Amino acid sequence: TIIHNTYIDRTVIINNVNHVSYNGGQGGITVRPTPEQERVAELRHIPPVAAQQQHMQQARGNPELRATQNQGKPPIAATSRPTEFRGQGVVAAREAGAPYHAPPKEAAAPNHAPAAAALGSGRGGTPASHATDLEPHQVTPPNTGNPKLDMKYQKQQQQLVDKMNKEHEQLQQRQEMEHQQAQQRNFNQEQMQQLEQRHQQQTQEMQQHHTQQIEDLQRRQAPPPPRQK
Repeated sequence: TIIHNTYIDRTVIINNVNHVSYNGGQGGITVRPTPEQERVAELRHIPPVAAQQQHMQQARGNPELRATQNQGKPPIAATSRPTEFRGQGVVAAREAGAPYHAPPKEAAAPNHAPAAAALGSGRGGTPASHATDLEPHQVTPPNTGNPKLDMKYQKQQQQLVDKMNKEHEQLQQRQEMEHQQAQQRNFNQEQMQQLEQRHQQQTQEMQQHHTQQIEDLQRRQAPPPPRQK
């Protein structure tokens, strides 16, 4: 076997040129809508009909469609009729669209500080727009090394969790009832947008209130600072 190594001695010139590929970027392309596209944008757009809105609300309230339960493989991938989630017209997902990864839990506080009740959050890490989008609160068992103190702290957490989950459930029921009333009254697009904005504000205010309650409990259950010698 004969191997020939060939080397070429030449100068390599590197030009640092910024090539912007997206529309509107400095040095990139500049594309404007065509007259036909602008006319289409000005046309009257029909909002979702009552059946579509009802379908969305029922799907949102179905726990089987949550990634935490179906692990990315929902039992309903398609349906032949709106609001029909059972029967021959329902097609289940053949495989998971993507692996489901639960959100990481917060690290334990130093000095064996007991963890407070877990805060309900929006699915997928996205901000919640409705109370239905929030997961229920859960108790995180404390571990202070003192069994009697742990039992006391866990009881305090359970009382807070029960109270917050009850408020969560009440807001969820109220928002769902308002959605049903909006469908019965055939709200237009502007009215539905105002309703969604109000629900989002209600949900965020409840989250902030619950967060403050959890932080107050954490401060009360935190171990005292070490004494200085």
